[in-house]
Amino acid sequence: MDILAFLRERGSTPNATDEALYEFVAAELVNSAVKQGLWTKALSDSDWDEARAKALYVKMRFTQLRNELISETTRQRALLSDPKNEAAACGLSEEEIEYLGNPIKAIRYLEKYRVSKNNLLKAISLGKIRSVICREILWVQNRKIT
Repeated sequence: MDILAFLRERGSTPNATDEALYEFVAAELVNSAVKQGLWTKALSDSDWDEARAKALYVKMRFTQLRNELISETTRQRALLSDPKNEAAACGLSEEEIEYLGNPIKAIRYLEKYRVSKNNLLKAISLGKIRSVICREILWVQNRKIT
């Protein structure tokens, strides 16, 4: 399991993230699923003292996981800042993106324009808003219903 899946499964809040990261590292140690290169470095840096190596491994692995988490969060924010990239990453084809013009997930559309689900569906059925379904996600044009 990767750290993002682990955090999602736990439903970690930002305040609990550090604790979850330490728990993840502890699970790696208990299950003998340590990163061999990092474990070897920890052993080497602790003069092959296993107790000290475990403590050092925990510190190094925590830092590594935290950096991975920060990188992934930054990547996801960048993806979300450009709706066309997000749509492409979710599987929309270039033709579908061009058809929508400026795609947005329907769930975000409802929040952004404060319209009801029924009003959006009605607008789609009347052809006032274009829509595409991809991987069970409804994408719509990012423009207000007129």
